[in-house]
Amino acid sequence: MDHREHEDRGYWDVSLPAAAEGADPTWVTAAVEQVGGPQLADWAVRLLTGRARPGDPGDPDIALIRGEVTDLDPELVLDPHLPRWLGARVLQYHWHPRAAQAVLTALTDESPAVRQACCRIVAVQGTPALADAAATVESLLVDPEPRVRSAAALALGEVGGERAATALQGLLMDPDSVLAAAAEDALGRLAERHSRPDLRAEPEY
Repeated sequence: MDHREHEDRGYWDVSLPAAAEGADPTWVTAAVEQVGGPQLADWAVRLLTGRARPGDPGDPDIALIRGEVTDLDPELVLDPHLPRWLGARVLQYHWHPRAAQAVLTALTDESPAVRQACCRIVAVQGTPALADAAATVESLLVDPEPRVRSAAALALGEVGGERAATALQGLLMDPDSVLAAAAEDALGRLAERHSRPDLRAEPEY
């Protein structure tokens, strides 16, 4: 490891916030114990941004963060999208504020799985560092992939402003029941965050 890379790794040596409440899978705990919290976050971001690949010298075995994804063929670790998804998946549970820019960028990743995972990060973390995600997340409400649209709706509930309610209300009658339910939940979260009970979805009778 050259001096410049060493300095870059040191950039991560700060106090880490706790993992998302109620979301601390055993594989995350094991990974933190094996490589250290800052190092795990650093590796996850490098995977997400494409600066690291499975098998890179000095990095842990990718199996460490595959967790319970037991149905994946081992050869899929060579897929161009899977490493980025795994990096995002780590950050969903093991957040680090220095990962914010990587997540913001990856919201427009070419892979639907990565876009969905980054929306989930925004929804779970909802930190001030991710507040800039609101506009991009709202644009994902019309993503070609249904799973991305639903994840975006939930994320918008965490980072959207009051005006985001208009876009979410337009989804309440969507034929995709998962998306409609996500929009309803997001409106409830917006109402709570902005102390605006009127933003909640009106019950149907």
